[in-house]
Amino acid sequence: MEINGILRELERIHEDATFSAQTYFEAAKSSSFWGKSIVFIPSIAAAIAAFLVALDAPKQLTAVGAVASAVAATSSFLGSTRHAEYHLESAKEFTRVRHAARLEISLASPDVGSDNLEARLRKLRDEYDSIVSKTIPAPNRFFRRAQRRLNRGALAYEPNREDGDRTLFTA
Repeated sequence: MEINGILRELERIHEDATFSAQTYFEAAKSSSFWGKSIVFIPSIAAAIAAFLVALDAPKQLTAVGAVASAVAATSSFLGSTRHAEYHLESAKEFTRVRHAARLEISLASPDVGSDNLEARLRKLRDEYDSIVSKTIPAPNRFFRRAQRRLNRGALAYEPNREDGDRTLFTA
């Protein structure tokens, strides 16, 4: 395989891993928010209901408090933030592949040899495919959100000092 073809494939892996990582970061943020909310909101509702009953509100509010407490307890027991942790781990794995692909692209030269570079490409493709095979698909809305963030330059680098130091620019 010629070196330009290998570099194109490395770029493809880099781009795929970039979008996949950002998609799973978006999914992790959302899952974390909703996972915490499904415990917090019913807990607050139960506390308010108990407080109001203590102040001589109708006893029927105890039913609201009981149901809200059951929802919060069940959500907490089932690990409402488990999806967030799973998505975050997938995002980190895709990020690792993204960085490895970028490194291979940066280090590629005719001196490396196309056979050696092709072996590295195949290893990265296998790693990427392995991650894909064990992750649950993220909903399309997270991909669209990731796509918007990336297109706005969420991962673009911008010089910020006269000495040429570069830092991550977040959009």
